[in-house]
Amino acid sequence: MGQATGQFTLPTLVRKKIEKLRRQEKGSRIHNRLSALLWLADGYSADEVGALLGACARSVKNWLALYLDKGLEALCALEYQGDPG
Repeated sequence: MGQATGQFTLPTLVRKKIEKLRRQEKGSRIHNRLSALLWLADGYSADEVGALLGACARSVKNWLALYLDKGLEALCALEYQGDPG
């Protein structure tokens, strides 16, 4: 296990809520974001979490920043619409 990202911690009730949401989540993108939060709180580094999820460390750090700045609801919202073509 590596160095924690800024000593990130989750209160017990918040952690339980995230775990429940993750169990119910059918989409892999949101599931990965929720997993990232839990693993970061467990002390894994952004690099380690990224490796586990097949994502870059920058994405993991962006997800954490989004959660810290705007909360769980924003983290679970996928706002990217893609190229209209």
